[in-house]
Amino acid sequence: MKEDFKFSGAEANLMVHATEDHGKILKSLQDGLQISSDRFTSTPSEGHYKNKILVLTATLSSTEANGLASHISSSLNSPDRKELLRGIEQFSDDKGNLYLRLDKQRLCQGKISISSSDSIRIKFKPVKRYRPTSNLENYRGLFSSE
Repeated sequence: MKEDFKFSGAEANLMVHATEDHGKILKSLQDGLQISSDRFTSTPSEGHYKNKILVLTATLSSTEANGLASHISSSLNSPDRKELLRGIEQFSDDKGNLYLRLDKQRLCQGKISISSSDSIRIKFKPVKRYRPTSNLENYRGLFSSE
């Protein structure tokens, strides 16, 4: 990760369905993303068909967010990295936040990859700067293989 670019924090959240093993998912988050299971809070919810869902949320400090971003960047395969680089504008908002969605099922298999469905959503918050448009270039640097 570029030394001059840091995140102020991050938030990770995901849904755990009643048919999924809550403990296994927490262990996968700890092993694969290095987010301790005790960092997650659990909120019960209900699906469209009245199925039980747990919403897990973790708020990460600046140090944790920077470590996570670096870990994800170094763990992504080449096609995922290219997809992020090609469409980095779609993964960020006008406030400079970076949004990544990681495949929950693949994480349980020990692999980190991006996904658009049944995913772990991670919102990285940049340190506030005078020129938030420069964040896109910093994000490109984060995911470039150089």
